[in-house]
Amino acid sequence: MREMDYRALLAAPPLSARGFTRWWWYGCCVEKEEIDRELDFMREAGIGGVELQILYPLQPDDPERGFHNIPFGSPGFYDILAYTKRACDARGMKLDITPGSSWPYGGPFVSEEDAQQEALPYQYDITGPCDFSCDFTTRFAGTVCAAVLGRMEHSTMLPDTVIDITDRFREKPLFGWPWGTELTSIHIPEGDWKIVFFVISMHHNRVGKPGRNANGMVIDHCSRHAMDVFLNNMVEPIAEKVPGVNAWFCDSIEVEGHNWSGVLLEEFKKRRGYDLSPYIYALWGSLGDLSPRVRYDYFRTMSELTIENFFDPLTEFAHRHGGLSRIQAHGTWGDILRVYAAADIPEGETFGDHRILEVNTIHRRLAASAAHVYGRPLVSNETFTWLKRPRFTETLEEMKAAVDAVFCDGMNMIVNHGYAYSPEKAGRRGWPFYASTHINHTAPWWPFYHHLADYITRVSAMLRRGRPCAEVAVYLPTADVYSDNMMSELHLAMRMEEHLGRARMDAIQKAGYWFDYINDEALTRLGAIRDGGLWIGENKYSAILLVGCRRLPAETAQALRRFAECGGLLIAAEKAPDDACGLIDYDENRRLVREAMAAAFACPSACVAADADASLIAALRGRLAPEVILSAPDAVGFVHRVDDGDHIYFLANISDEARTLHAVFRHRREPCRVLRIVPDAAGNLGEMPCACGLENGCAALDISLAAHESCFAVFSPDFEPNGENACGEPQPCGTVPLRGWTLTVPERRLSFGMDEPISWETLPGLADFSGEGVYRCAFTQESLPRRAVLRLDSLSCACAVYVNGEHAGDIWTHPLEVDVTRFLREGENALELRAASTLVNEMRAGDPEAPRCDTTLEHWPYYGEVINIQRRARLNTRREHDEQLEPLKSGVWGGVELRCFR
Repeated sequence: MREMDYRALLAAPPLSARGFTRWWWYGCCVEKEEIDRELDFMREAGIGGVELQILYPLQPDDPERGFHNIPFGSPGFYDILAYTKRACDARGMKLDITPGSSWPYGGPFVSEEDAQQEALPYQYDITGPCDFSCDFTTRFAGTVCAAVLGRMEHSTMLPDTVIDITDRFREKPLFGWPWGTELTSIHIPEGDWKIVFFVISMHHNRVGKPGRNANGMVIDHCSRHAMDVFLNNMVEPIAEKVPGVNAWFCDSIEVEGHNWSGVLLEEFKKRRGYDLSPYIYALWGSLGDLSPRVRYDYFRTMSELTIENFFDPLTEFAHRHGGLSRIQAHGTWGDILRVYAAADIPEGETFGDHRILEVNTIHRRLAASAAHVYGRPLVSNETFTWLKRPRFTETLEEMKAAVDAVFCDGMNMIVNHGYAYSPEKAGRRGWPFYASTHINHTAPWWPFYHHLADYITRVSAMLRRGRPCAEVAVYLPTADVYSDNMMSELHLAMRMEEHLGRARMDAIQKAGYWFDYINDEALTRLGAIRDGGLWIGENKYSAILLVGCRRLPAETAQALRRFAECGGLLIAAEKAPDDACGLIDYDENRRLVREAMAAAFACPSACVAADADASLIAALRGRLAPEVILSAPDAVGFVHRVDDGDHIYFLANISDEARTLHAVFRHRREPCRVLRIVPDAAGNLGEMPCACGLENGCAALDISLAAHESCFAVFSPDFEPNGENACGEPQPCGTVPLRGWTLTVPERRLSFGMDEPISWETLPGLADFSGEGVYRCAFTQESLPRRAVLRLDSLSCACAVYVNGEHAGDIWTHPLEVDVTRFLREGENALELRAASTLVNEMRAGDPEAPRCDTTLEHWPYYGEVINIQRRARLNTRREHDEQLEPLKSGVWGGVELRCFR
């Protein structure tokens, strides 16, 4: 692209690059007029689509006030969804739907056979010889699925002594009714023995926080029959009555205790070639050397089942109905990259305060890597979840810092978390969600949100150009994580980050190497190994790092051998892998792994680093120069994409301090342009001042970045050559401090005089105020400068600047300035700062407990405690009251000056 094309893209990005928002409907207590009103708010603010999530009720039915919780599956339910789809279409917005109510997937139609299963291990220690029997009636609640007897020695069950005794557990009736379970008599030989049996609990996990008529058990995520029941009952009727849904969404996999499946034993034998039942103790205790091998086979089977029977069918369903799938895979036990890649749009998540530059393996980098490895052009992110504690303290600038951290992990689509449906009759601040940043029309800073939305759109549009570029891959040691963990509903992403080391992965990135994670399938199925690298699509991984990797599938080991033999850089931390995984053919597979690794690490391009920290990075740097060297790698992050011969780098200062950044780009010698993403003080996009040159034959840039500022550096052979001299920012010829202010708070009918602006929470009657305050000042300008910039010392959130009654611009992020040149006049001038605060001071000051319903009600749900439970848990402001002990600074404070340029 030519330089003007990039500028045009940033100035007018496509609407398809707009961010989405999660839209919570509480109890489906919604009305068409309010749906229209809120969609208008979103569209005007720059939001391009909604992800509908219907969850718990907060308000009982009340015909007089117009509250009605529409039951799931009712005619009114489908009618309101169809209306919402038409309303989105009329505004050029997209509609995504979360099937079911809340999460995980489930509902009232799920039978016990199709419900999520949890196997609970029980054990008895017995010394023989003796005959043993036991009546377990009322001692556990569930059904025995497998049981063994084995002799113990030094806390290990001896594999050769194991006997399958599952058939010795029998139902015990009471007056002809099934009542309990008993173990019939078995002979215990001499020595110390252990009876181990797994019980499938009769207490099944239920849908969390469901809406009306949507309560029920969570489905078995490994059973195709269970998934079909869910799709046929819950989702197919929506798809038929609401055609044209953009995407069907699967939220994070929060299925506590899901460590078994009704199809596991049969499928395990079919896939792994042996019966799992005699080996169940390996899943929970020690069966000697067999334990890690059986555990690997168990998790591998559970992985295949959940991919084939849950994730892939969701995408198949979406495609049958002309839509897409969007999936959050974190929480699953499945091969994490493959699960993300089951989606058309893999989705990560930002959970907690991530206003820092750090590789987030669990929730973001794995999703981005899956998109890159499996060729998914879009990778989205649930953003701003629990961004700050307490809630309501977030500013737009802090949200920008958080979203820049998301972009630096490789995402290019943002989904806000989120927008709470809040009609006027719900009160001044509506129904804020308990775990989110409150990004809706009731926030005081909502009139300024469009600036952040526009920023998100520009960055997303640029990060969808071309393809991602990463030369380094970190192999995911899935075999080790599977082998080292006991039976569980393994959160593979979390365990993987723990295994690899969060700080280690972050150090690789900050050493100047943007990297992807790769899995076994990337090496053995997706990529081509040739010409000194692993090629996946047009991207060449020149280096593969093995961290915490002891075990390999034999096929993967052979692929790594070919990689090293063709000149690829293979670096293992501490030691090369030397073990295999799985039970069947273990000895032969171990021989193949050791043979392949010996050959691989005999190659000159392979080596073993002394540790997984500094030595690993030193070994990498000794063989492959960093892609980008940044003078402030702990504060400034980067992403690299290639667009038809052009190289695009996103650079973001994710810190509270201004930085003079020195950046060196390996292999770049083409002319460069550094482009703004947030308009400058005059409201202009375009080129930023920078110094361009060469350093050791590579392009070097010096760029001044304000706190939380970001830019794009674009290198293209089609650009005109850079000028010889840096284009520096002109120096001011004079600074005029502005004094003599008044602050007016119209909502409170209060006014105060002050020499310079003061944050209003310190003033009488405003400690609990959240909203708008207007600062006014008059000043005399004897002559008009060529350029004049208004600069603030401190701002709590955002403000609109008016000069002589005209809107000069808004300030919401650093640098806190706006160009006022064309609004000044000789003589008297009037300045007005209309400042918006955060919401926390109002929320912390009121009653922290949510209002209660009466014990009994005339309308649904008839029992007031049904609503009270949700209000106490979800609608209270206890944390804001307890944690925000003092009012948060609000408005403008400190100096305000006019900087003049000649």
